[in-house]
Amino acid sequence: MSPAKHSFALGPLLLLLCAIGSPLRVAGWPEGDTSSFPRFPGRRVYPLSGDWDFAFLGEVSFSAAAAVREEDLCRKVSVPDAFDAREWLCPLDACPDASTKPCARCCDTRHGPAGDESCWRDGSVSFHRCCDPVAFGRRGMAVYRTFLPPEINLLHFRACSLRCAVLVDRHVESEHVGGYSPFWVELAPRAGHAGNPISARELLVVVDNRFEEEAPVHQQYFDWLQQGGLLRPVEAHALKQAAIYIQRLEVLPQKPSKPGSWPVQLRLQLSEAARDLGLVASFGFDSAPLHSKRVLRSGLLEFWIEEVPMARPWSVASPELHTLTLAIVGPGGFELDRTTVRFGLRLVEARQDKIFVNGEPVVLLGVNRHESSPTGGIYLSVQQLHQDVSLLKELGANFVRGAHYSQDQRFLDLCDENGILVWEETAAWQPRLDDLQDPVFVAQQLQALDETIDASINHASVIMWGFLNEGETTSVESRSAYQQLASFARAKDSSRLVSWASRHKINDKTLDLADVISFNDYPGWYDSAVSEIPDTWRRYAEWVRLAYPGKPFLAGEAGASGLAGFRRPAGSQGGQGGLEMWSEDLQASIVGVTVTAAAAAGLAGVALWQFADSRVDVAPFIADNPPGGQSNDEAFQLPEPMLNASEGALWVEQVAVGYQTTMSPFGRHMPLRPRGLNNKGLVSLSRQHRKLAYWAAQEAFSGFCFASAGLRHSDQKTLPAARLQCLGSFGGLSAAGRESLSSGCIGCVLAVHTWNVADRPQGEPGLRVHGHTLEARASHWELQSGGFLRLVGHGDGRIAALGGFLAVAAMRDELSSFIAVREGTTSLWRLEPVGGVRELPGALRPVPAPEPFLLRVAFGPRCGAYLSLGGSSGLGDQRDENSVYAMVHMDASLATAFRAWPLPGSNGHSI
Repeated sequence: MSPAKHSFALGPLLLLLCAIGSPLRVAGWPEGDTSSFPRFPGRRVYPLSGDWDFAFLGEVSFSAAAAVREEDLCRKVSVPDAFDAREWLCPLDACPDASTKPCARCCDTRHGPAGDESCWRDGSVSFHRCCDPVAFGRRGMAVYRTFLPPEINLLHFRACSLRCAVLVDRHVESEHVGGYSPFWVELAPRAGHAGNPISARELLVVVDNRFEEEAPVHQQYFDWLQQGGLLRPVEAHALKQAAIYIQRLEVLPQKPSKPGSWPVQLRLQLSEAARDLGLVASFGFDSAPLHSKRVLRSGLLEFWIEEVPMARPWSVASPELHTLTLAIVGPGGFELDRTTVRFGLRLVEARQDKIFVNGEPVVLLGVNRHESSPTGGIYLSVQQLHQDVSLLKELGANFVRGAHYSQDQRFLDLCDENGILVWEETAAWQPRLDDLQDPVFVAQQLQALDETIDASINHASVIMWGFLNEGETTSVESRSAYQQLASFARAKDSSRLVSWASRHKINDKTLDLADVISFNDYPGWYDSAVSEIPDTWRRYAEWVRLAYPGKPFLAGEAGASGLAGFRRPAGSQGGQGGLEMWSEDLQASIVGVTVTAAAAAGLAGVALWQFADSRVDVAPFIADNPPGGQSNDEAFQLPEPMLNASEGALWVEQVAVGYQTTMSPFGRHMPLRPRGLNNKGLVSLSRQHRKLAYWAAQEAFSGFCFASAGLRHSDQKTLPAARLQCLGSFGGLSAAGRESLSSGCIGCVLAVHTWNVADRPQGEPGLRVHGHTLEARASHWELQSGGFLRLVGHGDGRIAALGGFLAVAAMRDELSSFIAVREGTTSLWRLEPVGGVRELPGALRPVPAPEPFLLRVAFGPRCGAYLSLGGSSGLGDQRDENSVYAMVHMDASLATAFRAWPLPGSNGHSI
């Protein structure tokens, strides 16, 4: 394409701005070190974050983009940068609702040609910088430019999306496909030339964010916004001697051989020019001097075993880390390069249905996490990363699945330091069979996996490699792609597990190739009812144990959407009796039950979808529903701008909840993806709002209190539909104490009603449970496999709360809580039979009498507490003259003994 057509693609507005001119900027980057491990103390490192020259060229060829004119490169952008999403650079305090779509109001040109001018008054940002009218929301060729110090030999790109070419002094040095995996570029020496002296080498990066057949690793249908640009930092490295450097230094822990020491395999690869030079490696662990020596035979790929002195194992509870510093030394003792890597001593295994870290079983409790910045792109500041990790720790998570691409190395460093386990995978989403059989697609996947493992192999937190999320695996023809990737990962790194998330579940033809079986499913949201979630995961778990005995089974994705700030509890005004779609209330219920169901089914872990709301690509929806056109045979128009949060909340109720497709200043909205977001986050996009689901997940994650990782064991008692009758409360659980029962609600039956106002306390979901003296008021209960105690009927035919689960509810005092029946629960129960009890008068005892038992919380809040009807009226326990509210109490002396009277036709037996 001719230079004139270049200029035309920029548009008249940008040409006007460019007419001002852009003086040549000489090299002036500050010297520093990388922002993450590994460190390079033997080099001069220049972080290239900051202002670059920029031009968006649109639909032009590569050769045209590479020949970009000086006058076109007049716009300044700050790298890291997502050039097609700069709207998000607007100040958050200028936005009507930071929890939805920041800056939509600021950039909305219906306010005027410069959007809402009140956003730009402080001068820190401008409309043209934040809401780039040339590149925002567009796909095509873009060019970034800066100038390098003359001594630069290496460039490190953390992420360049979707495709990019690297040119120095207009010579192509490298081309790369794959927007998230990091890569290195070794620069050939260049002589100076007229107009660009050797003191300032021009670095030009041509970026193409279009979806092209040549790069099938990226496709537009993926369910997240794939932005274009230099998404993560770029660094320039100056070596002591050109082309002589350490290319890879890896530390892989081996099985310990003796106490106090831990063997590791060191793997060293030098650059091509450094091989066969007779170099010596000098190294030391932690703060020790580099006294250890090893003569390098070739440098191609050398590996040997060393013992780590004063070894400290790495674990979730105690994430101890070590460092290794290695230098390569040439003839005469001259040091040519030096690298410091950080690692943790831990071994990962998959056996006996569980995942083991250093021989200890670990239940993986966590989230999927997209890298989605509240202010644009995928790049998060160090402070934002610390905030994410802080939220994860507060949540009680010990596990993150990096969805669905290579992760920021700074985030992995923080996971290393905080004991958070990580599943890292390469970019893909529901690849079709045609993709899986496409040699180009598979080759690009292998390249991304190679680059990802190279970057992350020393991270103790990373325990699993993954790929091809939710691929089309119902056909045996899909196996080859999975086999190639799995074999490659194991050959490159045998110290970690391999898995992928399956959406086809029991129909998947590739699961035998994985170390860990992982299913993605959303019961309670896309299909089935909340009450069916436990059975869904139990059936999956039973199938996996039969089909792949010994392999751990994970819930790779599960959850529900909840629009941040939208509340519709059951029975509220405007509601439909149950928890309403898109409400935080329904999302919290599904999340809580899901984690609890995973525990009950004995899963090796669960990764909720997802940590924070994230952006989706609305372009396919816009193409299907053009503004002013027809959508589902109904015309729609752009509504007037809504400029305050209260109107926004009204819009959410009227539009998003109604599944309508429309446009608003809060963003493009469509069925399943209101606000232009995947709203399944436990926190909002801004991280400023913790949804109800966050607290439900926190409650569930803290639920384990027994040694068993699951409750699926054959000795767990179940209970057919029955009335539960109180025999009284123990005075203690010692052998002597079990001889007698103290007074309590003797003869009472466990019941649920709605007659008293206190049965449904304000702000508390569900109905409180009580003991009632009238047997006709008895509710019917069923203890299901795994420990779910479910309400299945009432003696007087009422339907209140049917299908709900018994759950620990509001705190009563520091040792006890009330209990309620809820649509979702984070409580599991177990029966503890007791015998030889002498009952007090008043307890009904037909013959033959079922054996008495205690009900104990086996998972969830107040784990380990006993159900009790022996409270005092002083704490609001008395409901009326015939009933008392039930509770769970950590004091075992208040435990209530029950008998279960099976209902006629329940086909059950007494216990």
